[in-house]
Amino acid sequence: MPEGLTTWRLLKSAGVKYVKFIIVDIYGRPKLEVLPIDMARDAFIDGIAYDGSSIPAYTTVNRSDFVAEVDPNAVYIETWNEGKTALAFTSTLDGNKPHPMDPRNALKGVVEYAKSRGYEVKMGSEIEFFIVRGNPPSLVDSGAYFEGYPLKETFPVIEEILEHFYLSGIGLTKTHHEVAPSQFEINIPAADPVQVADQILVYKIMAKAIAQKHGLTATFMPKPFWGVNGSGMHTHVSFWKDGVNLFASYKEPTPELKSAVAGVLEHAIENSVFVAPLVNSYKRLVPHYEAPTRVVWGIGNRSAMVRVPNYADKINRFEYRHPDPSLNPYLGFAAIIISALDGLERKLEPPKPVEEVAYELSGVAETPKHLGEAVKAASQGLVAKTLPPSLVKAYLGLKEQEWSEYSATVGSWESTWNSITKWEYDRYLDTA
Repeated sequence: MPEGLTTWRLLKSAGVKYVKFIIVDIYGRPKLEVLPIDMARDAFIDGIAYDGSSIPAYTTVNRSDFVAEVDPNAVYIETWNEGKTALAFTSTLDGNKPHPMDPRNALKGVVEYAKSRGYEVKMGSEIEFFIVRGNPPSLVDSGAYFEGYPLKETFPVIEEILEHFYLSGIGLTKTHHEVAPSQFEINIPAADPVQVADQILVYKIMAKAIAQKHGLTATFMPKPFWGVNGSGMHTHVSFWKDGVNLFASYKEPTPELKSAVAGVLEHAIENSVFVAPLVNSYKRLVPHYEAPTRVVWGIGNRSAMVRVPNYADKINRFEYRHPDPSLNPYLGFAAIIISALDGLERKLEPPKPVEEVAYELSGVAETPKHLGEAVKAASQGLVAKTLPPSLVKAYLGLKEQEWSEYSATVGSWESTWNSITKWEYDRYLDTA
């Protein structure tokens, strides 16, 4: 029996009434085709036929008949919607080949290339986000880091998210109140990068829906409030070979870990547009708000761009603190893997790890000042030369347009970098 048909039968027997087939657009946002469960049977076998020209940057109207192949191993139940609906991820085909404009295909290709070089990559993410009210948003609680009480309005939302995180099929997780008021963090467990990228989308769909039920908004906008911490998406990475974690050690990082970190640092500025993709992202990347501004690494140093966690002298991964939760996780993860793999293959040596507070360092590379700088830095980078050229050209073109629209509507960066504008709220609060 085809694997897709087995999945369909399981969904039908579980009482699922509808299936939302997800096509990921160039921004990393889910586009949906919704079918009743009985009609969905054929889709699990033959795929979803759709108009590719109506997905941003996918194709032109004269060549727009696409088929999205369903991934039977990437199906999640909307338990927060009484289990009536399932989410099923797809990958778009170009004939019988992966379509180059599908970001999910791009990440799958990078993961497969790493495997061809003998590496299994595992990634996990800490997703920070705010629970707010209205637009412009207002804070809902006055909590601080690890706050427990009183969180009368936000904690019921978090409890419900935790329940459905497990029930929907993502797995177990942990959460806590973050440093800023109304800010929380939830963890996506480490696994295959494509799986984790899928689960980031599922989680964002879930969190937004549950918050809305409570009359609130879960926003993944990187910096919704000036003067407090923004939201990052710290991403944990390990490379494995023959079932052995190449980054696992005691006290001192392994040569492989250091080489991977060196690769990530070398390409960090050119990768910024892929991991910090919005105008608003660069209002997060300012000193003293636990967001990295200096391209350095450190052991247990949360002010560095790359941190090597070192609990009880045990090391098993690096943490990349540059990304924020508005990123397209497929493109962001692809950029990280390409960069780390480049460091491994070339056996790069990183500079000395930084022990001091990185924000106070001078004479070291810094993150781009704004999205316009990030777009320019990316155009000749390794990721731009590695991912499908049509995908990179379209993505950078849209990001350049976004920057131009902000500048034309709001004004110069120099006069607006330290405030959050109505343009940003209208564009990012609900969609990031």
